[in-house]
Amino acid sequence: MQTAEYLAFIPLLMYGLGLSEILSQWRRLFDPIEWYLPYTVFTIILTEVTVYNVFIYIDLLDQLPGQNYFSYLTFLIPPFLFILTTNAFTPDKEANTKEHFVKRMPTFFSLLALYILSHFIFTFEESFYIHIVRLVLVLILIIGGFTRKIWLVYLIALFWLFSFIVRGSKESVTAQADAPQVEQYYSFYRWTAS
Repeated sequence: MQTAEYLAFIPLLMYGLGLSEILSQWRRLFDPIEWYLPYTVFTIILTEVTVYNVFIYIDLLDQLPGQNYFSYLTFLIPPFLFILTTNAFTPDKEANTKEHFVKRMPTFFSLLALYILSHFIFTFEESFYIHIVRLVLVLILIIGGFTRKIWLVYLIALFWLFSFIVRGSKESVTAQADAPQVEQYYSFYRWTAS
């Protein structure tokens, strides 16, 4: 196991725990009694956001070796905030989905805003527009959380959809760097197979 893989274990484990919490909430999407559209929208958004953050974490692996302990702790800030966010988002099994969501909106939206802001700690090769979308989204989250205006959930969903489309076309920096090695491997494989 390389140093980067060893150091990446804890942040990826934290994302895994958060994803597990979110995936457990998908059962509410299929229960008509517990179904609530704003909650459903955020369940889908948080699921995709978790998968995306695991995907981009590979871009940070080269930065992990050679870090001191305090700088390594900064790599734990986003996954830690994500776990707090998912814990604020998910209701207990017997809780009413709508009541829980509306009651926890200030806490959940504030933690989600902090989580989004934590992405500015690291540099990724992302579009300038993604940074603008993140800042606008943070503003909408803060306003939506404290005013508890449900229509803002749908506005947030539109911003997420836009960023999903832009992020979906972006390849990982590491994947781009590894592409020649992968092509070289497949060229060798095709040569030996023929």
